Amino acid sequence: MDRSDKIKRAADSADEAVQEAADSTWFERTARAGFLANGLVHTVLGVTAVAVGFGRSGEADQTGAIQQIAAKPFGMVLIVLCLIGCALMTLWCLVNAFFGSSSLRGAKSRDLQEHEGRRRWIDFFKMFGSAIVYCAIVLTFSQFVVGSGSDSGKASSQASVTLAKAPGGLYLLMAIGVVIVIVGISFCINGVVCNWKDDLRMPGQRPARSLLLATGVIGYLGKGVTLLAMGILVFVSAATGDPEEFTGIDGALKAMRDQPFGPYLMLAVGIGLVLYGIFLGLRSRYDRME
Repeated sequence: MDRSDKIKRAADSADEAVQEAADSTWFERTARAGFLANGLVHTVLGVTAVAVGFGRSGEADQTGAIQQIAAKPFGMVLIVLCLIGCALMTLWCLVNAFFGSSSLRGAKSRDLQEHEGRRRWIDFFKMFGSAIVYCAIVLTFSQFVVGSGSDSGKASSQASVTLAKAPGGLYLLMAIGVVIVIVGISFCINGVVCNWKDDLRMPGQRPARSLLLATGVIGYLGKGVTLLAMGILVFVSAATGDPEEFTGIDGALKAMRDQPFGPYLMLAVGIGLVLYGIFLGLRSRYDRME
């Protein structure tokens, strides 16, 4: 057996081991904790958004939500558990994106002009995008674990200013804003047409089914509106040449608060985020994770 055959066999063995790990029950069950962690953050964020909308101080973003969790008894223990859950979910998404059911390997077609090809690419990007989202949450949790939690609004503003100074930076920021707006619109559409039901095992009991449907629809709309507001703020701050005005979710929600009927809009969005958090908690139980 020559060297190339040995390398190929070793690669095939490693590939099989990764796929077996991805399909294992223990990996799936522990990764489901990521849904719970993300749901907890969204729930606290929603409550904070409502409070900030009616005049209370605080940061209406993920950092502010995690700060509130950390301030509770055993808060840091909960943050560590959330970090582990989100890290496992990140790993699960990456493994499935490249080796599992959402990978492009073994697909009948990868041609974007064919329905099967488009579906495979969409599944891949959805799973890879989920991995990025959970990785970002892991980084936020880890900052608090190592004691370097910072103001995410200032961090977002500094990142925007740095990017704007690069050649074509303002146009890139505008493009990022457009992408966030598109994602927000897709969340709203998803909430209305309920495409997310395809990823779940719907419960047989009517009360549980109704709760899952209600939190999913309203939650997706609340999350979508939040992303819409953030995307618009990114675009406007770049278009007006003031990238330092972008301060992340906190800035987007507070800009929403300053509009006519802003507090009531914040109330609606906050309730939507709370319900989205509850939906993610339910999703940890009913997601197919295939």
